[in-house]
Amino acid sequence: MTVITINMLATKGEPPDAGGECEMRTYRSATVAAVSMIALMAGTPAAAESANQIEELVVTAQKREQNLQDVPIAVSAFSGAALDRVQIEDATDIQLSVPNAVLTGNDRFTLRGVGNNALAGVDPGVPTFVNGAAVGYPPQNEFFDVSRIEVLRGPQGTLYGRNTTGGAINIITRKPGSEFGGEVSVQAGNYESIRVGGAVDLPLGEVAAVRLAGYSLDRSGYTRNEATGNDVDGRSQWGVRGSLVLNLGERTDATLVLSQFEEDSSRAREGKRLCKAHPVLGCDPRVLGFDSPDANTTILQTLSRFFTPFPAGGNIYAGAPNPTDLRRIAADTDPTYQAEQTTASLEFNHDFGQLTLSAVLGYSEFSSEQNTDWDNADLPFRFTQPITYSKDRTTQVTTNRLLTTDSFTTRGDTRTGELRLASQFEGPLNFLVGYFGAQGTSSGGFETWHPSIELFQKAQGRPAETWRVSTLTRNGKNETWALFGEGYFEVAPTLRLTVGLRYTEEERSGESRSIVLSGLNPWAYSKFQGQKTTYKVAADWSPDLDFTDKTLIYGSVATGYKGGGQNTNATAPTFGPETVTAYEVGTKNLLADGALQANLTAFYYDYTGLQLGQRINGGVVTRNADADIYGIEGEFVYSLGQNWLFDANLSHLNTRIGTFLSEDAANPAQSLTATTPTVRVNLEGNELPHSPGFKAKAGAQYQAPVGTGDWTATLRVDATWQDAYYAREYNTPTDRIDAWGVIDLQFRLENDPMGLSARLFVKNLTDDDNITNIIIEDALIGRYRNVRLLEPRTYGVMVQKRF
Repeated sequence: MTVITINMLATKGEPPDAGGECEMRTYRSATVAAVSMIALMAGTPAAAESANQIEELVVTAQKREQNLQDVPIAVSAFSGAALDRVQIEDATDIQLSVPNAVLTGNDRFTLRGVGNNALAGVDPGVPTFVNGAAVGYPPQNEFFDVSRIEVLRGPQGTLYGRNTTGGAINIITRKPGSEFGGEVSVQAGNYESIRVGGAVDLPLGEVAAVRLAGYSLDRSGYTRNEATGNDVDGRSQWGVRGSLVLNLGERTDATLVLSQFEEDSSRAREGKRLCKAHPVLGCDPRVLGFDSPDANTTILQTLSRFFTPFPAGGNIYAGAPNPTDLRRIAADTDPTYQAEQTTASLEFNHDFGQLTLSAVLGYSEFSSEQNTDWDNADLPFRFTQPITYSKDRTTQVTTNRLLTTDSFTTRGDTRTGELRLASQFEGPLNFLVGYFGAQGTSSGGFETWHPSIELFQKAQGRPAETWRVSTLTRNGKNETWALFGEGYFEVAPTLRLTVGLRYTEEERSGESRSIVLSGLNPWAYSKFQGQKTTYKVAADWSPDLDFTDKTLIYGSVATGYKGGGQNTNATAPTFGPETVTAYEVGTKNLLADGALQANLTAFYYDYTGLQLGQRINGGVVTRNADADIYGIEGEFVYSLGQNWLFDANLSHLNTRIGTFLSEDAANPAQSLTATTPTVRVNLEGNELPHSPGFKAKAGAQYQAPVGTGDWTATLRVDATWQDAYYAREYNTPTDRIDAWGVIDLQFRLENDPMGLSARLFVKNLTDDDNITNIIIEDALIGRYRNVRLLEPRTYGVMVQKRF
């Protein structure tokens, strides 16, 4: 019997351990119950061959079809069946099944400590490709009607180009079938969750076929706002996709995919406010708790005293409630979230025999607006008389209450094109060469509304655009093009050498403006131009070993590049590019007559100019630092007989920042008696954000026939544990996110001939409040921390019918 011990951040109603000491909690009863149920099912004899076999998955991680075990890079791949088996519905779920993967703040991927740590307009270090096109995939969207997902770890500079310093994620959607058919599903669960999905294949003769797919999800919120009486962080979203495949001859095909995603919900950008009040700094940088900030020395308190009808001896935050439950808040404004993405991709392939020509065109348009309560509080404070001011972008109020909101907006579009020529020669030499080009536009930023700011600016006679704090960008443009290629040399029947090269040129420009209690500053134009040659040298060996059925041993040296960009900060208008040299060795093995798959990887990264974003002086700025990263990863699958299937992955990560001087918005280096002058601290030796030292995942399932018909039953348990890590590069006690774990259960009944299945599921069985990120808020409102959480315990039933 296996006992899983998980070190958790906090139980319900308890603040995180600010001293960094983690409470140890044992999930003995939950794990024993899960294993016992599987053991009971194991008593059922297997009368027919089970589907619990290791899949031979074909992937396109190297832009050509290969068996996963033949690909000499670290890649975690999931077929549509595997996604369903492990209950991977979105980006939040997939992070639990990938070594050294963290979904930062539930919306940005970090692989091996590398992702998007910048806070300015910059591309992610782990971009998402959909059907080969670099159009992105919102992490808020579900993985619906997906054929396969591939998570490539490590820089992919030669084949995937710039901005893949951390890796790349490939999403391949399902193509139309050659016969009429489809499926429909209904899922219901707690939190009033209702999800409806479906897909249909429509063949159009022998030349064309269409597939239409979509889903709709509605549920109430995971968090209770005690001030408004509403549940927030709910979902109301939908997605649709249409795919058209054209067979233009025996050697030519084209695929057009159009999709639309929309959300209009109470998704929370920020979560629970945590603070231990401090008379100088607002919140103590050393300790977390459920206080409200002490506003006496904040700028907003000072402005309120002089420019609003402020009561004598008043304190803005005095008496503001903050429930001691991470799933309960008290804010006078509920969050709102609106997002929309439209994408299109066209893929064309022609087989000349020994050469294949491929072209991929992509288009994406995305916009979002996220609004929330800026002070994250329901303030008892009242002005001595009503005043008129703007509560948000569109609402003006006349009240004696202090109401404040913020809004984060983004808008952009991307157009991409790629042309590739790949060989399939019978001799020892093959190649893949290509051209890539992309253009895009962007705009957006962060704005806050507060009556004290507005009345102060009015008193100075300043225009309406200054009556709020704003950090904005506009007219953002980026262009890039690249030539790339890889050559494959078969040195011997079992030994292959790969040499890759990519040359990239890019240009990024735009205007930015930051207004924080100032006049109408002019828009500042900035421009970044860069060019970089990246390379890869690798070797893979397939020896015939006595103790394995199949073995691949590989090693590589590769470089990656991520371009610089713009800050909305006048003193540092731009930041530089980041580059990485990565060394990796690994082995992929099949053993025990194909029943055991064991893949191991070790890596070392030498980073120059790693981009780190920081909140400083009412704004954000991205700077560059050097870093070293190393680690190991293991992925295992074991099929025991006809009924049992086990999978596991383990990973270790060590990160270290080089010499890097920076001031900290939390002022940990101050004397706690003054906030100025700022003190720059050297972060040398600190860990990178979102880089847990260890991570482990284990899954087990038992499948057996039920009765005398065609029904089969499957019981599965999955458990993930993740070590502690820091939310910021400063590594202060209040940056620490303690270790956490998740246990999922499901029971499934299927009748394949009838095309009918039903599934009962529980996610986060122990209902723990697992924190994934901690964000420091601005000094204007007291430097409190906002935390983001994984989903609470959810359960439900799903019924699906294929036709």
